[in-house]
Amino acid sequence: MNIKHIIITLISMLVNLSDLSAQMPKKERTLKETYQALRIINGNYQLLLPEKKQEVFIGKHPKEINFQSPLYTLGDTIIEASPQERLFFAIVSEKDTTIISERKLPLSGTANFRDIGGIKTSAGRHIIWGKFFRADELSGLKEEDFPYLLNSGIKDVYDLRTNEEIGQKKDNLPAALNWIHYPIFEEGDNLYMRAVMQQFNEENFSEENAREMLIIANREFVKNSTEKFSTLVKQMMDKPTASLFHCTAGKDRTGFTAALILAILGADRQTIINEYLMTNYYTYDKLNNDMDKIIPMLGGKIKPEVIIPLMTVDRSYIEAGLQEIDDIYGDMDSYIRHGLQISDELRQYYIQTYTY
Repeated sequence: MNIKHIIITLISMLVNLSDLSAQMPKKERTLKETYQALRIINGNYQLLLPEKKQEVFIGKHPKEINFQSPLYTLGDTIIEASPQERLFFAIVSEKDTTIISERKLPLSGTANFRDIGGIKTSAGRHIIWGKFFRADELSGLKEEDFPYLLNSGIKDVYDLRTNEEIGQKKDNLPAALNWIHYPIFEEGDNLYMRAVMQQFNEENFSEENAREMLIIANREFVKNSTEKFSTLVKQMMDKPTASLFHCTAGKDRTGFTAALILAILGADRQTIINEYLMTNYYTYDKLNNDMDKIIPMLGGKIKPEVIIPLMTVDRSYIEAGLQEIDDIYGDMDSYIRHGLQISDELRQYYIQTYTY
């Protein structure tokens, strides 16, 4: 291949990747929240608040907020903080109190590490912060992330990947954390996973095929993996300490696990879908920046237009799993009761314990 041909090929790749970026789902906060706490570059917090009079109280744990020292605000405000510690804020406005903290944890090497606390349930309660965390693979964590991670209260890390996935990118975690290998796909399923990967490189593997594959995967979670998910969510809910669960991209196995926790605690279907779709918001920049690395990572032959449905989430994916629940069990409540084997009494205990 002469130099002219190489340059033309590279330009063609860049054009394709540019077109691909344009096909990305828009960067949208699907989970609507009245109050937000964001980390800014220097580690301080920016609180995004309505432009009205409210009081802000601060603590290092949701149950240790100092209600004796209010900060009066009329809208957005900056709070000084150490990058290694996490703060929680009680926003009191017109006798209504809402607790917030950063939803996406400020850790390097991971794009989709987030707390599912603070989400409102259909009963008007909120899921407690600092108990259930979800993430993508954690091989890129740095030692400078460890103090913050340890201060987060997380004790158990459930790795939902197969041995083969772990062998490629092992989690980099503080030794004090309890790493638990809990593969959703059994090792025998690796043959299936290899067959799927082989499909990526077939010339007729289309964008439609990619979407259908992930729709089927979410249906399979219900049909063939309910027992695995049942044991997983009950283990995390039966422990008083905080748990983190993750897979490779933090979107499919992890996304379905998060959906079940939210459902058990009383979130409605639209809220579950909105939280699921936040993966596109948090991973948007990373996917755009790393787009030129994705094709070689997936084998080099995959069609560019196939990448987007594989690397992002779509409401049709999670809706397929939720519809499978309805088709087999009738509704989510029945699935929780008969599929996940969580009695009404145990569910109420979880709700009373993990919502406020």
